[in-house]
Amino acid sequence: MTETKSAKPGIRDTSNRPGRISVFLLDDHEVVRRGVGELLTAEQDIDVIGEAGTVTAALQRLPALRPDVAVLDVRLPDGDGVSVCREIRSTLPATACLMLTSYGDDQALLGAIMAGAAGYVLKQTCGAGLVSAVRAVAAGESTLDAHAAERVMATLRERVASVDPLSALTEQEKRG
Repeated sequence: MTETKSAKPGIRDTSNRPGRISVFLLDDHEVVRRGVGELLTAEQDIDVIGEAGTVTAALQRLPALRPDVAVLDVRLPDGDGVSVCREIRSTLPATACLMLTSYGDDQALLGAIMAGAAGYVLKQTCGAGLVSAVRAVAAGESTLDAHAAERVMATLRERVASVDPLSALTEQEKRG
């Protein structure tokens, strides 16, 4: 394993490591960044190549690092992960964004989807769930945890029902 000279422990240089997933972490809580970083670097195919605790620091570091996946906290002291996701998708289209949050906020969820996030996972997920989500978005797939998917479907049903009240009825109800 090749460590970068200026990197923090667990952050590896993957510039010459094809077939591996490079990850950047953005979370304002150091304990969360360290825990997620250690969880991910324990995997044979994942390297954490950078991290930041603020939007400003992340946006300064991301262009040079060009990670495969950016794991973004939704709520940050100087902004939000949804805005960071939008910026990443605009400037680094090859970087997939995975939102990782402790809040079940419907506005943030829908905002993240509209900003181009490939995944949305609650911090309450198990370690294997997070690793699976990182691999999925790195492979070009989309992923939502079960609670987020349920909320998205409920929101869509509400919106469709508000546009066309008959759309919520079954065929039998429409005939009867």
